[in-house]
Amino acid sequence: MPDSMRGELGMPFGSLFKGEDVLDALSGCDRLIAVGDVVSSTLINKGVIPHLTVYDRRNERKELEAGEHPADLLPVPETNVENPPGSITPGLVKAMKDGLESPERTKVRVIGEEDLAALVCAAIAPAGSCLVYGLPGKGVVLVHTDAKVNQAAQRLIRSMEVLK
Repeated sequence: MPDSMRGELGMPFGSLFKGEDVLDALSGCDRLIAVGDVVSSTLINKGVIPHLTVYDRRNERKELEAGEHPADLLPVPETNVENPPGSITPGLVKAMKDGLESPERTKVRVIGEEDLAALVCAAIAPAGSCLVYGLPGKGVVLVHTDAKVNQAAQRLIRSMEVLK
């Protein structure tokens, strides 16, 4: 990801909430997608199980031990995918796509970093989905996906530098 895009990606793509305030805004979501360890932990601990949970078992750059994350305990299928920081790998895209298309709840554990997984989800999530992700130091973002959100996220992804 080029440094020039960091500012654009640091802006919320939806509505910004403080912590658990987002819980009240989740009614009416066809599918709930949670990206990030703090967001997914909060939801799961409150009894809200996302359709797709994406986490890297890291919080503030510190590795969590296996079993320390509530997603580790979810009895749903899990996919592990490697994805370096600041990158979107084909494996990450496939894991997000497979998770969103699955009729059952799933979780994706990212080995590396899930920092851009929310952007991938915004680009491909079906209309009516709710995407929740953390914005460090600012709060929690809730995005109601539709064609406009998909197109905006796809435009951002296309503008990223391709690494070979």
